[in-house]
Amino acid sequence: MFIDFTYYFWRALWHVKAMVLLQFALIAAGAGAVTHVEKMPFGDALYFALVTGLTIGYGDIVVKTPLGRWIALMIGLVGILFTGLMAAVMVHAVQESMKKKRKRD
Repeated sequence: MFIDFTYYFWRALWHVKAMVLLQFALIAAGAGAVTHVEKMPFGDALYFALVTGLTIGYGDIVVKTPLGRWIALMIGLVGILFTGLMAAVMVHAVQESMKKKRKRD
Protein backbone atom coordinates (compact mmCIF):
# COMPACT_ATOMS: atom_id res chain seq x y z
CA MET A 1 0.00 0.00 0.00
CA PHE A 2 2.90 2.38 0.73
CA ILE A 3 4.18 1.92 -2.82
CA ASP A 4 0.72 2.76 -4.16
CA PHE A 5 0.54 5.85 -1.95
CA THR A 6 3.97 6.99 -3.11
CA TYR A 7 3.02 6.49 -6.76
CA TYR A 8 -0.25 8.44 -6.44
CA PHE A 9 1.41 11.15 -4.34
CA TRP A 10 4.08 11.87 -6.95
CA ARG A 11 1.55 11.57 -9.76
CA ALA A 12 -0.77 14.12 -8.11
CA LEU A 13 2.16 16.37 -7.26
CA TRP A 14 3.20 16.29 -10.92
CA HIS A 15 -0.24 17.60 -11.89
CA VAL A 16 0.04 20.59 -9.54
CA LYS A 17 3.74 21.23 -10.10
CA ALA A 18 3.08 24.67 -11.59
CA MET A 19 1.34 25.77 -8.38
CA VAL A 20 4.12 24.35 -6.21
CA LEU A 21 6.79 26.09 -8.27
CA LEU A 22 4.81 29.34 -8.21
CA GLN A 23 4.53 29.16 -4.43
CA PHE A 24 8.26 28.55 -4.02
CA ALA A 25 8.96 31.39 -6.46
CA LEU A 26 6.76 33.70 -4.39
CA ILE A 27 8.63 32.71 -1.24
CA ALA A 28 11.96 33.36 -2.97
CA ALA A 29 10.65 36.73 -4.22
CA GLY A 30 9.58 37.49 -0.66
CA ALA A 31 13.12 36.71 0.46
CA GLY A 32 14.41 39.16 -2.12
CA ALA A 33 12.01 41.81 -0.89
CA VAL A 34 13.01 41.19 2.74
CA THR A 35 16.67 41.50 1.72
CA HIS A 36 15.97 44.87 0.18
CA VAL A 37 13.65 46.26 2.86
CA GLU A 38 15.42 44.92 5.94
CA LYS A 39 19.00 45.25 4.61
CA MET A 40 19.90 41.68 5.54
CA PRO A 41 21.95 39.15 3.55
CA PHE A 42 19.94 37.14 1.00
CA GLY A 43 20.86 33.85 2.70
CA ASP A 44 19.36 35.01 5.97
CA ALA A 45 16.30 36.40 4.20
CA LEU A 46 15.81 33.14 2.28
CA TYR A 47 16.07 31.16 5.52
CA PHE A 48 13.57 33.54 7.13
CA ALA A 49 11.19 33.24 4.16
CA LEU A 50 11.34 29.43 4.11
CA VAL A 51 10.85 29.14 7.88
CA THR A 52 7.96 31.61 7.68
CA GLY A 53 6.49 30.06 4.52
CA LEU A 54 6.60 26.57 5.95
CA THR A 55 4.80 28.01 9.00
CA ILE A 56 7.57 26.90 11.37
CA GLY A 57 8.49 30.36 12.61
CA TYR A 58 11.53 29.86 14.85
CA GLY A 59 11.84 33.58 15.59
CA ASP A 60 15.63 33.63 15.39
CA ILE A 61 15.46 36.10 12.49
CA VAL A 62 12.77 38.75 12.61
CA VAL A 63 11.76 41.69 10.47
CA LYS A 64 11.53 45.08 12.11
CA THR A 65 9.97 47.49 9.62
CA PRO A 66 6.24 47.72 8.91
CA LEU A 67 6.84 46.87 5.23
CA GLY A 68 8.98 43.89 6.24
CA ARG A 69 6.19 42.66 8.49
CA TRP A 70 3.69 43.00 5.68
CA ILE A 71 5.98 40.97 3.40
CA ALA A 72 6.31 38.34 6.14
CA LEU A 73 2.50 38.12 6.35
CA MET A 74 2.30 37.56 2.59
CA ILE A 75 4.99 34.87 2.79
CA GLY A 76 3.02 33.23 5.59
CA LEU A 77 -0.16 33.30 3.52
CA VAL A 78 1.63 31.61 0.62
CA GLY A 79 2.93 29.05 3.12
CA ILE A 80 -0.56 28.29 4.38
CA LEU A 81 -1.71 27.77 0.79
CA PHE A 82 1.29 25.49 0.20
CA THR A 83 0.43 23.44 3.28
CA GLY A 84 -3.17 23.12 2.11
CA LEU A 85 -2.07 22.03 -1.35
CA MET A 86 0.25 19.38 0.08
CA ALA A 87 -2.52 18.11 2.36
CA ALA A 88 -4.88 17.86 -0.62
CA VAL A 89 -2.27 15.96 -2.63
CA MET A 90 -1.74 13.53 0.26
CA VAL A 91 -5.47 12.99 0.77
CA HIS A 92 -5.84 12.28 -2.95
CA ALA A 93 -2.96 9.80 -2.80
CA VAL A 94 -4.50 8.00 0.20
CA GLN A 95 -7.91 7.83 -1.51
CA GLU A 96 -6.46 6.43 -4.73
CA SER A 97 -4.28 3.88 -2.96
CA MET A 98 -7.27 2.75 -0.86
CA LYS A 99 -9.38 2.36 -4.03
CA LYS A 100 -6.65 0.19 -5.53
CA LYS A 101 -6.42 -1.87 -2.33
CA ARG A 102 -10.20 -2.45 -2.35
CA LYS A 103 -10.06 -3.62 -5.96
CA ARG A 104 -7.36 -6.16 -5.06
CA ASP A 105 -9.32 -7.52 -2.09
